Amino acid sequence: MLRSGLGLERPCVTSGNHFNSSPTAKTSTMINFFAYGTLQLPEVMLAVTERAYSPEKARLDNFARFRLRGKSFPGIRPKLGASVDGILYRAIDTHTLQQLDAFEDVFYHRISVKVISSTGIKLEAETYVINEDSHNLLLPEVWDLEDFRHNHLQSFLLRHE
Repeated sequence: MLRSGLGLERPCVTSGNHFNSSPTAKTSTMINFFAYGTLQLPEVMLAVTERAYSPEKARLDNFARFRLRGKSFPGIRPKLGASVDGILYRAIDTHTLQQLDAFEDVFYHRISVKVISSTGIKLEAETYVINEDSHNLLLPEVWDLEDFRHNHLQSFLLRHE
């Protein structure tokens, strides 16, 4: 395990889109997952996991979301004082988490973070962050979910059928 400057544990990554499990995934069969990009949309989550989950609004502090160069989806990286709004999916099983691992690009890795639920409770969840050596892909523009929904969602879903 590696520690970031924010005290977050980061699992070591293997090559390709395969991830080593974080401590949460090893000790529990049900995991919370924080989505901040395309997976916030129920239709994308369904296309990737073949399961419907109940979304709950949540926030991840000390991270910032950015557009990615040449992509229609975002990435996050640690940034003190920033926050990212997203969706918390509770009770994701390990099979679904493996499907999410396979879906994510090679420039992400999965970590355990503390998110704040819509009721104000801090919960542990898994999320994907941009690898440090891929920060050059992050653009200064903020990624917008509504822009993605209107301009990219249909073609995105066709590619992930």
